[in-house]
Parts: sequence; C-alpha cells; structure tokens
Amino acid sequence: MEDGKITKPLLKTRSGEFDIESIHTLNLRDCGLSDLGCISECTQLERLNLSRNDISKLNKLAGLGNLTSLNLSANRITNIEGLQALENLQSVNLAGNLIGSVNSLRCLTALDKLEELRLHDPLRDLSNPLCHSTTYRRDVLDMLPNLKVLDGERILGHGSDVFSLCREIEESLERRQDVNSQQLAHPAPWVSTDFFEPDKKFEESRLGDAKEQLQTLLYSCKRSVEKSEDVYVKLKSSTT
Repeated sequence: MEDGKITKPLLKTRSGEFDIESIHTLNLRDCGLSDLGCISECTQLERLNLSRNDISKLNKLAGLGNLTSLNLSANRITNIEGLQALENLQSVNLAGNLIGSVNSLRCLTALDKLEELRLHDPLRDLSNPLCHSTTYRRDVLDMLPNLKVLDGERILGHGSDVFSLCREIEESLERRQDVNSQQLAHPAPWVSTDFFEPDKKFEESRLGDAKEQLQTLLYSCKRSVEKSEDVYVKLKSSTT
C-alpha cells in the first residue's frame, strides 16, 4: 500500500486472489486508507468492508455494480456521491462519519434494492451529525420508504412490530423518567398540608369518642365501688 491508497498488490494480499476481478468478498478494515485507488477493478465484488479508515470520497466505488453489502463506518465521509451507481446495493453502513443532513442521503433514492441503512450505532458509539436531529429517523424513512432496517431496527417485514413495541416502551420509560425528575426537582409533601388539621370538632372525633368511653368506664367503676362499700357496711352491721 502506498500513501493510504488501494493498490493491486494490497487487493491480492488481503483477498488471497491472484486475479482481482475474481474477488467477491474483501475486508480492508483499519488499513489507513484515504484513497480508493483501483477498487473499481474488482468488478465481481459483492461484499466490501472499508470501515475505520480515512476515506472521504466515494466516486471510485461507482464501477462496483455487483456490490450488495458495503461497510463505510468510522471514516470521514461528508458526501456520498457515487453510491447511486451501485444498483445492486442492499445494505450500507455509514455510522461514524460526518454526514450533516438528510439531504446528503438523497442520492440513495436511486437504489431500488437498498433495504438496510445504518447511520447510528450506539453499541460502537458511532453516529453522524444529522442524527442529532430529533426527526432524522422520520425524515430518512420519508425519503427512503423502501428501507426495511434503519440503524439495526427493523422497520418493515417480520419482526417490525416487536421493534415498534420496544421503541414505545423505551419512549414511555423516558417520559416517566422525565416526570420523576420534575417531581424530584419540586417534591410534593409526603402528606397533604391539611393532614394534621382536624376535619371535625374534637367531640366528634375518634379521640373524643375514646375519652367518652373512658369516662363511662370510670363512672361504672365508681358505681361498682360504691355498691361494694354499701354491701360491706350492711354486712358489718348485721354481724355486730
């Protein structure tokens, strides 16, 4: 490899193929590449991994008409012009680049077979400036209605309902967390302000009822003592 450029010796070494036109799968991950060089000569290439390089221009990919899967994550791409020529492309990973707006993806509308697109990869902490917009997912799907998978989440087809349900749960939890944060910022009293205030007169309260019952019991005891004293006096008189 010379000065970060793809060369035929590099292609042969990495693929193990003597004839570069015979290469079907190629992994050039983390090779310090900045220039795609002669990559367009790999006319039978179907799967290409160019992740974790310094690539910024994609025009030289235009000759890869058989390409179905392309990984361009973790590069320095701001403009994806050239990808519109990849008529068989089904999956492309652009996470971890410098794509600033959804309009920068417009050339992908020419790709009828494109089903999977990744712009954001939270597991690897890779994203794009456009992902900071709260509406970017909706905007991308409006532009590319044929997508089945966006950022690893199935939009159409089998399993899409599960992803939708998971997203609804996540959004519900986020809303609940926001509400809890607000409540913590302005905590409500643990009891109402009038909790310790009597809601009726003391005589009508439960404490008043208890006092009345105690008074009745004391009176009853007093009467019993008085009767006992009377009986004792009569008994004493009868024995003398």
